[in-house]
Parts: sequence; structure tokens; C-alpha cells
Amino acid sequence: MRLVRVSALAIAFSFAVTALAAAQTSAKPVQNPPAAVKAAPVAKAEDPAAKLPKAVLDAFKKAYPSAVIKNAAEEKEDGKTTWEVESTDNGLARDLVYNPDGTVVEIEEEVAAASLPPAVGAAVKAQFPKATITKAEKLTKGNVSNFELTLTGAGTVKSVELTPEGKAVPPAKKDNDKEEKEDAVKKDVKKK
Repeated sequence: MRLVRVSALAIAFSFAVTALAAAQTSAKPVQNPPAAVKAAPVAKAEDPAAKLPKAVLDAFKKAYPSAVIKNAAEEKEDGKTTWEVESTDNGLARDLVYNPDGTVVEIEEEVAAASLPPAVGAAVKAQFPKATITKAEKLTKGNVSNFELTLTGAGTVKSVELTPEGKAVPPAKKDNDKEEKEDAVKKDVKKK
């Protein structure tokens, strides 16, 4: 008698499993959610290169074909228009200032501390023996290049500007204040 009950239960169980499987396969597929539930399309960020005059963009691409433009802005000072291009190239930052015709006015590019001229490294060691260079930039204006170094461990001195021969460049009061304000604005914009 027990055998008959167990067999009946097994048969009933197999019918239940078969019926459940059939019910699942015949169920309607999930329909698309209502339009209000769908995510809104993501707005594409404006291409900074689109802001640049053709002459500036062409000059930049020719000089730095693998660089990525991060930001571009028109600047007016004393009635003269220039274009600033902020970019990265192989992990290093590079900012350039161009005239509207595509000629370079100024270049500020990050460089590895190890690639600084030996005289620059020696001058830092002599003046600030406990200092560490945390950032190095090569500044080029016309045919003149200097190195701006950010230091830690140099007491109250946070940065110095040196010639390739390791001589100190006296700060130009007007330009230095302007650059500090621009750097503060850039840092504030990056935080937002």
C-alpha cells in the first residue's frame, strides 16, 4: 500500500513540475517600461576644439598630433585676442597660448623632474638641500625657456623659477600676480 502511495505521489509531483515548466515558457515576455521610466539620454559634452579658430587648431594638431585638448578659451587683454589651449600628452599637461593666426605666444608644459637640465637640479640642491621637486614645468615665451618648480621641504619657499643654467629668475610682479590668480581659478573650476 505504501508503494502505491509513493508511486502516486511521484507521478503527481512529476505532473506538477511539468505543468510549472509549461506555464513558465508560455508566460508573456517582459514588456518595455513606460516612457517616463526610461532613462533620459546623456548630453554630450561640448568638444573644446570646436571653439578654436581653424588656424589655431591646425597649428596645435600639427605640433602635437597625439595630444588631447581638455579646454580651450578665448582671452582678451589690452585689446589683443589670444587663444589658450589646455591639453595632455602622454600623461603630462601642456598649456599653450596662440595668436588667432596660429602662431605660438607661450608654452607651459609639465616635464619629468628627472629630465631637468643638470644645472637646474644642482641649483635646487644647493639652495634647498632638503627640498623635493613635486612638479616641474618648462615655460617658453619666444626663444626664452625657463623652469618653474614646485617644492616641498624648502621652508617658506613653495616654488622657484630657474633658467636652464640654474640661475634664479626674478618674479615679474604683474605677470606673477596674474598667473597666481589664473591658477587659483583653474583649481577652483577643477574642484566643481
